[in-house]
Amino acid sequence: MFLYLLVFVFAWLLYYFLTKSFNYWKDRQVCGPKPIPFFGNFKDVVLRKKHVGMLYNEMYKQYPDEKVVGLFRMTAPTLLIRDLDIAKQVLIKDFECFPDRATYYSKQGLGQNMFHCDLVTWKILRKRFTSVFTSSKFKSIFHLLVDRGDKFNNYIEDVTMKQPEQDVYNLMLKYTVSTIMVAGFGLDIDTFNDSRLFEIIDEEVKASFLSEVDIVFPGFLTQFNLSLLAKNTIQFCHEIVRTGISNQRLKTDIHNVMDVILSFKDKSDIYSTEKIKTDEKQPMVEVTDELLAAQAWVFYTAGNANNTLSLTYAMYHLARNPDVQEKLRQEIDEVLAKYDGKLTYEALKEMKYLDMAFEETLRMHPLTNGLVRSVAKDVRIEGIDATIDKDCIVVVSPYAIQHDEKYYPEPERFNPERFLPENIVDRHQCAFLPFGTGPRSCLGSQLARNQFGICVASLLSKFRVEPSNNTISCIQYDPWRMLLTPKERIRLNFIPRS
Repeated sequence: MFLYLLVFVFAWLLYYFLTKSFNYWKDRQVCGPKPIPFFGNFKDVVLRKKHVGMLYNEMYKQYPDEKVVGLFRMTAPTLLIRDLDIAKQVLIKDFECFPDRATYYSKQGLGQNMFHCDLVTWKILRKRFTSVFTSSKFKSIFHLLVDRGDKFNNYIEDVTMKQPEQDVYNLMLKYTVSTIMVAGFGLDIDTFNDSRLFEIIDEEVKASFLSEVDIVFPGFLTQFNLSLLAKNTIQFCHEIVRTGISNQRLKTDIHNVMDVILSFKDKSDIYSTEKIKTDEKQPMVEVTDELLAAQAWVFYTAGNANNTLSLTYAMYHLARNPDVQEKLRQEIDEVLAKYDGKLTYEALKEMKYLDMAFEETLRMHPLTNGLVRSVAKDVRIEGIDATIDKDCIVVVSPYAIQHDEKYYPEPERFNPERFLPENIVDRHQCAFLPFGTGPRSCLGSQLARNQFGICVASLLSKFRVEPSNNTISCIQYDPWRMLLTPKERIRLNFIPRS
């Protein structure tokens, strides 16, 4: 009898622990679906039956008349933003109240990367790395990207002579890894003939169940020195730094990410350059091998994984929309003719339709599953009668917003002309968020445009892209991947132009 009583008490305490927060949104009169014990509203996400980005999209559509939707990710109250003005408050206006991304893991596991680190570390690092992401720096490395585009075309020509149908994701992975290694880290690596290592690293970019454990038990990952990243990925990023240091001597002129990392190498600490009161201690971050490798990870991933996906999706839509592909090809041919067939920085700037195709691709497939923010202090959300407590999670879903018919009629149709100047002049700042917006927006958006533009311009100048017998009819997303990655491989035919 005592054993039964003990089991009953334990079960009741467990139930209470897993459901004690479930009145959070009801008490604040915020609408949302009813949660279930342990899973909250994320059962299919936790069981990897559904990508979290698609869950946000479903919740967004279920409450069309609400400005916000109250969800529970496991036991954690999570506020999904539907209203664009509230999204602006979170991402821009009240940034100091929503400063980081609510994901923390060990420093040894690359947790100090600029994407996931705390606000103080982020401010110090971003200030240093911003110098790399300027128009003049992009212009100085443009020839390196063009060289990779030419080698990529030669590779496609070789492989399609044997087999026109190609796995587009694996094809684009070879190009994007090559470009980010040379442009970001100054490393000349032949990924066209040997890319297996990079494919293994790519396969490891998966959603970890440890993220759910950390939601139920906040601080679990940092306390037990655990990481969301695989050991191979961590070792790979350390090797990038070691190789970069051995291949390059410290320069006074900063050209790429590796140059910034090298500038940290001989320092024990990096201090903030912000002005502070005389009685305050200057914010700083300790320079360690783990800190350097963490930055290598975030820039490698941002420059490779995101662009591999955007190029894959672009090829898919161009193949399925031959009229768009032909219009784009005509623009490419006309501009290149003006520059004697050479793809220059100025030539790419003139390809306006190509840039619109880039933006339309990212509208349909914004890659990130959501712009997640942690509440740093109690804050009142504008437009609703509710105050959100410190440590609550707030989410803005680019996918849901960019597939809302209110902002983009016929959202499932690939139409680059949505981004004509006259069509975007009155568009809300938060209606297009593939790179985020505000202080914590992506640093590499212009590099991504260059990588994308050079690849597409080079490729379409020599090839047509067509569906094959194995091309999927619609895209579904893999619930095991962190980014919005196709569940099935996309296969297309690459046909040389006569």
